[in-house]
Amino acid sequence: MNLMYLRGRLQWSLLVISVLSGVIAVLLSRGGGEPKIVVPTTVSTSIPASTTTLYVEPVYYTVLPGDSLFAISKKFNLNMAELMAINNITNPDKVNAGEVIQLPVATGFIPVAPSTTMNP
Repeated sequence: MNLMYLRGRLQWSLLVISVLSGVIAVLLSRGGGEPKIVVPTTVSTSIPASTTTLYVEPVYYTVLPGDSLFAISKKFNLNMAELMAINNITNPDKVNAGEVIQLPVATGFIPVAPSTTMNP
């Protein structure tokens, strides 16, 4: 009877060791096998300031006697080629007094600063 008692304890011990080693193996396999190294990183982001744009109505100019397209573009500090393109003018020497031409806006839109209203 003593031999059976040792034999039973030995089997239980082997069973417990097998189960524990299986659990340890499963836990180690989930970790990838290699120790994980955590490296702190710093990420800097740059967010451009947002702007709101408003549409500006085009400005018109009535050509006066003696005005030339060159003089008009110089008077308003405009690009003469752009002035011709907007008004479909092919000959810069052919601008008649009383004719209404459209002047180009600097960019077509005027940027407005973002709202600085604070939440209550």
